[in-house]
Amino acid sequence: MAYKLVAIDMDDTLLTHDKQISRENLEALKKAHDAGIYVVISTGRIYASAYAYSEFLGFKPYIIASNGAMVIDDNDEEIYKSVLDIDILTYLIDLAKKNDLYYHFYSDKIVYSPEITSKYQKYGEWNRLYAETLKVEVENIPSDVEFEDKLKDNIVKFVMFEEDSEKIKAVRNTIDREKGDRLETTSSFHNNIEILNKGVNKGNGLKILGEYLGIDRSEMVAIGDSENDVEMVEYAGLGVAVENAIDKLKKTADFITKSNMENGVAYVINKFIL
Repeated sequence: MAYKLVAIDMDDTLLTHDKQISRENLEALKKAHDAGIYVVISTGRIYASAYAYSEFLGFKPYIIASNGAMVIDDNDEEIYKSVLDIDILTYLIDLAKKNDLYYHFYSDKIVYSPEITSKYQKYGEWNRLYAETLKVEVENIPSDVEFEDKLKDNIVKFVMFEEDSEKIKAVRNTIDREKGDRLETTSSFHNNIEILNKGVNKGNGLKILGEYLGIDRSEMVAIGDSENDVEMVEYAGLGVAVENAIDKLKKTADFITKSNMENGVAYVINKFIL
């Protein structure tokens, strides 16, 4: 099979544990691009962060951001965007507060988080980390007066965090039970719930991009590590899990490559694409 597109997750797939792109992965991506392969960064991260990292590649990739809520072409033009309704935002904020969970939500370029109080003091460092390492702007959630004006038709993803695995599982079950007809829940790490509109996921983002480019799913390769990569890996003609991936994804994948610390992305590109 001559593959025409490769979609790659960022954290713990393309990136090393210290959030770098290895020289080997960079070289393989550049060779694939130069050979006419569509290179797609497919991430749960906010678009601005994916865009910032893409500048290291030396070319503009296509970007599937916020778990498929945004699909952007290589000229930074928006192909697709799915925004959360205001009533859903209010519901999720109230649910997080009721269960004493930290939360934040994204537009394409801004992370909105609660004003840091003693209750959320430990997350003050998170906000600084977002601003520094994810290269995005962090703002307090707008007041009631400004809430709808600032956030209407703007927010694409909501995330809740909790180290107590049973507690966060229970909250996720509540969302699925109460709003399962409108919302999609997934996770990129053991301590979070990522919430999007129903049907929004990386696999759907890949489908939308394939239709836009005229590429069949059989001509795609997708590489990931976590639960939020499952639909993408299932959708692609060749679905790949890195060695450090969760078991669920490994069972879904057609092939298991080397880990993110062993240039697993480069290994796939050199073995199946170039």
